[in-house]
Amino acid sequence: MQKVKLPISVDPVKAAQKGLQIESLLPKSLMKRFAESTISIQSDINTAFSFDIDQQKLRIFHGKVSVAVELSCQRCNEPMLYQCEAEFTYCPVHNEEQENNLPDVYEPIYYDQNGEVNLHQIVEDELILSLPQIAKHAIKDCNQSKLVVSFGEIEEEEAQRPNPFDALAQLKRK
Repeated sequence: MQKVKLPISVDPVKAAQKGLQIESLLPKSLMKRFAESTISIQSDINTAFSFDIDQQKLRIFHGKVSVAVELSCQRCNEPMLYQCEAEFTYCPVHNEEQENNLPDVYEPIYYDQNGEVNLHQIVEDELILSLPQIAKHAIKDCNQSKLVVSFGEIEEEEAQRPNPFDALAQLKRK
């Protein structure tokens, strides 16, 4: 399949009726919010969308996105590469009643005023959600693990500290 330019928005009903499939490279310059969450985005974003009608006659679309990003390791504060990937399945809805009647396997997404969904926003949202909460190198690759970390020694006196409940135990005996 030839890679084409990803449209900003698409009518999912018409696309599902046609069985539309789109593979594209989305320019990283369009992902402002995603770029703020990373040190840098290494390349344009690979996207694949496939629009379909399921067995219940619901219009759905599947998507896959992937891109390599540079994040800051929270253990050693050094930059690290991370392959950010996401897969998702959406079912466009008009109202809350349709949303409540959807099968659990589909994520609802609301149409805009023109009856379309914004594919660029979906890609950006899914990439942000796929970022790790705490970015860390593997332990063998992390510079922090090579440092000797010592916070002091435990003193023996702490083990011999009197129990604050001894006074209560003595009262109970009386």
